[in-house]
Amino acid sequence: MYDKIVDILCAIKEDQPELRQILSPTTELNNDIGLDSLQMIQFMLKVEEQLNVVIDYDQFDYEHLQSIDTFMTFLKSCQPQELSLYEDVQK
Repeated sequence: MYDKIVDILCAIKEDQPELRQILSPTTELNNDIGLDSLQMIQFMLKVEEQLNVVIDYDQFDYEHLQSIDTFMTFLKSCQPQELSLYEDVQK
């Protein structure tokens, strides 16, 4: 999971090729990486897509971005994504 998150962050911050070398499990997602609001949305959507989880934004809090480790712990509490995000609408 950690490697996927690092890959996603590096893809979003492609203007910072040195980013991969400075990332660690204790890296703060907001303060150390400096994602702007659009990049944060891209990050969350890519995490959902690539890690096959549904982020519960009612449960999500700023504190979950304290570090990559903290974010991964939050993600482990999220539900796995069903085959279709809109399956319940189709019924």
